Amino acid sequence: MSARARIVVVVALTAASFLAAARAGATVTTFDFHRMSNLSSVLTIYRRDTLDGSILNRVSYRAGSGLNTNECDSAQYDNVGGWLPAGYYSLWGHWNNYTGSLIQGRVWYLQDKRCNGGTGQIRNDLFIHSEEDMYNRQLCGGSHPYVERFCWNGDTDYYSVGCIKVSAAGSPSDLARLHSNWDNWSGLHGSFVLAQRLYVY
Repeated sequence: MSARARIVVVVALTAASFLAAARAGATVTTFDFHRMSNLSSVLTIYRRDTLDGSILNRVSYRAGSGLNTNECDSAQYDNVGGWLPAGYYSLWGHWNNYTGSLIQGRVWYLQDKRCNGGTGQIRNDLFIHSEEDMYNRQLCGGSHPYVERFCWNGDTDYYSVGCIKVSAAGSPSDLARLHSNWDNWSGLHGSFVLAQRLYVY
């Protein structure tokens, strides 16, 4: 093989290795939420190839949202909220140990959303979350005091005032498995802005 031919082969192999490396890292993690009922809808997390849009991984979990199916029913005044409005959402952050007064533990923070296709009122304080404390524990009594909002008791805990909720029961729980999916496929934590990472329909 001539020197020129060897150079061409080396350049081609180097280009191929760079392309393979780029393809291996070119993925995006997204969610969709199929609203079926307040207590039994479906949240799916995907890992997609950003170059061709193909789905590399997909896992679905039972999820709930709202206390009724009116997406414009805000919980601001009576603590009764409808399910999450339809449309695309940006993610505004993800935390392992969120310390809100009502919501704690592993959460994804969703953008504020105007209901009714953008013509209704704004729904805010929206999360993907469950019922656990900031240390990812269940406070159901026994070695820990009972705190209802941090204890997954059963199906009625899928109700929310507008957020998406997945189960914190079992070991590992759906929330723990969803969190593991996110860590393995994305790994982002803390505050950030990722446009159009959740689609609700």
